[in-house]
Amino acid sequence: MRTLAVISAVVALGLVACKQQPRYRDAAPRPPPGGLRGTFALTYYWVSAEADAEPAAADTTIFDKDCTPLATLATAYADELALAGAGKLADGRMLGVAGECSCKRSPCYRVIDHPWGIGAHNRPLEPFRSLAVDREVIPIGTALWIQELDGIETPGTFPTIHDGCVVADDVGGKITGQRIDWFVARKPYYRELDRAHELTQVHVFDGGARCASYASDAGN
Repeated sequence: MRTLAVISAVVALGLVACKQQPRYRDAAPRPPPGGLRGTFALTYYWVSAEADAEPAAADTTIFDKDCTPLATLATAYADELALAGAGKLADGRMLGVAGECSCKRSPCYRVIDHPWGIGAHNRPLEPFRSLAVDREVIPIGTALWIQELDGIETPGTFPTIHDGCVVADDVGGKITGQRIDWFVARKPYYRELDRAHELTQVHVFDGGARCASYASDAGN
């Protein structure tokens, strides 16, 4: 009986140890990041999504520049889309404002080829990977490693363990100095992350060898 108890204890310890192993896609040792850039304020942004809007009758039609109907939406979401400038429809299309027009409703829109929109230099935005930055502080295309993001689980339809690597893909009028804006796709995902981690400041490193595969030469 004592032998069985010892075996059971060893197995239990083994299970605990297994549960504590980091769940990265690649279990091989990872190269180090680059040098520390500093402590940055962290904020979040997302696209306006029809799926996240309050249910209501679809009674407002939006158009492209040729006045061809693109979709019929609830008025509240049509107003939100116009204010946001871009948004994801329930059918999966990503729309962006194409400018004022003489159609029955203005502004008009265009379909964006990339499923989550585009950032600076028409760079495709990738959920949980793209950052908006001050390009005077971090050049567009720079790969970075954020210590506090390494190991957290991303929510929604992107369930994976983050490796901490992010890319400067976008800019924003209010993103200045030591501040970064993390693209998290949808507002419910932001709420889940904020509730779980309450991150408002993070340590930002150059991506170095750890994040080298994400870097590009897009420039400022």
